[in-house]
Amino acid sequence: MSAQPVSYFRLGLFTLGAIVIAIAFVVAFGAGRWFRPKALMETYFDESVQGIDVGTAIKYRGVNVGQVRNIGFTYTTYEQDKPPAARKPYVMVEAVLYPREISGHEQISSDVMQHLIETGLRVQMAAQGLTGAYYLELDFVDPQRNPPLPIDWKPAHLYIPSARSTVGQLVSGAESLMRKLDRANLDEVVVNLNDMITDVRRSLERAQPGTLSANADALLTELRQTNRQLNTVLSDPAWRALPRDASSALNETRKLVSNDEILKTVAQMRETLTAIERGAARIDRTVAAREAELPAILDNLRQATDNLRDLTEDLRRYPANALLGEPPRPLARPDARKHP
Repeated sequence: MSAQPVSYFRLGLFTLGAIVIAIAFVVAFGAGRWFRPKALMETYFDESVQGIDVGTAIKYRGVNVGQVRNIGFTYTTYEQDKPPAARKPYVMVEAVLYPREISGHEQISSDVMQHLIETGLRVQMAAQGLTGAYYLELDFVDPQRNPPLPIDWKPAHLYIPSARSTVGQLVSGAESLMRKLDRANLDEVVVNLNDMITDVRRSLERAQPGTLSANADALLTELRQTNRQLNTVLSDPAWRALPRDASSALNETRKLVSNDEILKTVAQMRETLTAIERGAARIDRTVAAREAELPAILDNLRQATDNLRDLTEDLRRYPANALLGEPPRPLARPDARKHP
């Protein structure tokens, strides 16, 4: 009777031991995952997040760096003081990130994250294959084409702006195209196109194809003649020798210009011109200085000329007077006295 309780006791000890060992294995292999540093992140979407659920992976360029913790709307947490019509209908996704996987440190610095956001770091929905399942992708996009959503509150956790998914961009582009097509009057466009085709057909019918063909043949004939004349001109030996002659002329001109004798002659001519300019300037200065005495000099010169003319006239009439004539009378003084 005593053997049966002992076996139950041993079975219970074995079961407890197995449970303890299983818990130890779970703690040993899962402690690194449970106790590694985490950071709470939130982002907002202005589109449907169909395909995203709690537990959805968050990947940074394909590397798993976190998972979604909660999905809701921003107005359940923020903008409670505003009326419902004034609240923004954004979808808020809260997630758990592992900073070590992103930055290599225990925490993500706010300055580093702000720099990454300004560079273009965004959260984007991405499709996983063709199954329709989605995950959140952290990647860099053009910050100018993907600005952050406008918000007027301070996020409670680490905030990373979102970008529209590829599918959302395709849908938005298709909707924009449909709106443009709706605004365009396709019926009127079709009618105008039909009218244009009819006008072109009528113009071709009135154009007399025979005349057009003859004109085209004449044009081609003239082009052929022009081409033959051009070939004749280009095949002339004078045209072929022209580049060689021009090159020779340029070489001779270069040699002539670089001749030392010519350079010396040019330098001497330049010095001569400089000396002439200096002499002319000196003459100008002399004439300007003697300009006041010039009338008296001209009067004396005129009087001397008159005297010389009288002398030559006397010599012509009375040549002997130059040798046998009496000397000229002395000039009378104004204060001379007369003696008896």
